[in-house]
Amino acid sequence: MKGNGGFPFVGFTEEDRERIEIVVSDVDDTITRNGKLYPEVLEAMWRLKASGRTIVLVTGGSMGWADAYLRQWPVDAVIAESGAVMICHGQDGDVVHLLNPAINEEAVFQKRRALLEKTEGLPLSSDQRARVFDIAYEKGKMNDLEIKALKSTLALYGATWAESSIHINAWFGSYDKEKAVEYFFQGPLGYKSSYYLEHSLYLGDSFNDQPLFRHIPTSVGMHTVEERREEFETLPTYITKGGPGEGWCEVAKALLE
Repeated sequence: MKGNGGFPFVGFTEEDRERIEIVVSDVDDTITRNGKLYPEVLEAMWRLKASGRTIVLVTGGSMGWADAYLRQWPVDAVIAESGAVMICHGQDGDVVHLLNPAINEEAVFQKRRALLEKTEGLPLSSDQRARVFDIAYEKGKMNDLEIKALKSTLALYGATWAESSIHINAWFGSYDKEKAVEYFFQGPLGYKSSYYLEHSLYLGDSFNDQPLFRHIPTSVGMHTVEERREEFETLPTYITKGGPGEGWCEVAKALLE
């Protein structure tokens, strides 16, 4: 385990509440619980948005889901498929899809097809058809031996991969959640690095959130991080009492006090 952190979350100081203007959050098992969005979490999101804060989601989830989140939830932007694309509203209000420049589409699609052929038979996420660049394998439908073999295959094929609470996500390109936030925040979203790092809060729940636990100084993990604490190399600054969804509401309430 590297660095400090993992302290129990007990709330924010008045200074913190004034400082935190941007809420950056993972989705699966951070905002949602068992794949569902519960009404108290959606209400908390609306209240945060009404307070004037910017909300940006950063997810390993599909571009299809990201498009729906932006259209239906009170969020300003969604960085999807572990950083491959950002979906946001343009100046005219239209939904805009922005591609990470680290992606060479022709090369990616060729390598992606080859990897899918090699791993045929392994369980894919039920929303795989909504994914453009990412391949998501269902962890819960594989045994330890299959997971180990999959990770070896990903390394052999030169894929980047990250492990969430539900998936092993694989992609081709030199990006992850941290690098995507750096690019999209300083580019299309127009923030200086020093500003968004000082004024942001990151919320996550699993191993693939570690790049942003390292990158954004103020971070909060759901209680699921505590349950697997010794498996993390980098812990968030704080860990909530509540699990997925419930912990998110804890943090939102503390920001709005």
